Amino acid sequence: MDALKAIVRNSEIFLIEDAAQAHGATLKDGRVCGSLGTAAAFSFYPGKNLGAFGDAGAVTTADPSLIHKIHLLRNLGSEVKYRHEVKGFNSRLDSLQAAVLSVKLKHLAEWNNYRRMVSGWYRHILADCADLVIPNESPWTGAHAYHQFVVRVIEHDRDTVAAELAACGIQTVVHYPLPIHRQPAYADLGLRAGAFPNTETAARGVLSLPIYPEIKQSDVEYVAKCLRSSVAS
Repeated sequence: MDALKAIVRNSEIFLIEDAAQAHGATLKDGRVCGSLGTAAAFSFYPGKNLGAFGDAGAVTTADPSLIHKIHLLRNLGSEVKYRHEVKGFNSRLDSLQAAVLSVKLKHLAEWNNYRRMVSGWYRHILADCADLVIPNESPWTGAHAYHQFVVRVIEHDRDTVAAELAACGIQTVVHYPLPIHRQPAYADLGLRAGAFPNTETAARGVLSLPIYPEIKQSDVEYVAKCLRSSVAS
């Protein structure tokens, strides 16, 4: 982020953070994700670290003029009822979702700490597994949010490994199977298969393992055992 901020510092380019899965994550110096760019977008989809009972989200920014514009955009472009200054949207957070989030927010730090502990269990058990790429934290990471714990399967078919884990009663998810440049919506870019080989290799191998604040250490050990067995066969 610091390198990107240096690039845009003397320009009119906004630096927008996609913090949808970064609730409570920090850098080594204590700066919080969501405060690093011009603005940031958070998702409160029910499955996130801080999730509502339905779809919800928020924008964070320290720019007063941008705050005013966002308020207008989310409220039909209106500051005074029935008077619309700009073309806006009906994107107000309803009171029920706000109430749920207010209660759950008090537990976010505790839940994130537990997720970090779970990720440590996974890394310890899978550290010597040569057939997997295991998540490692960057030197500038302070506190990772671990919304997902994503490994990359190498030298094996990822979908076969996922099927074998499912046979063991373990649900895994692929985030995300098709890179953006290969999505039909972006076909007009003319980027064919092979345009971004590293991205495509990662997409073929990524597999998200179970991680949530209620998972037990014995469950993590079972998942890791089954995963090791699958990629070793």
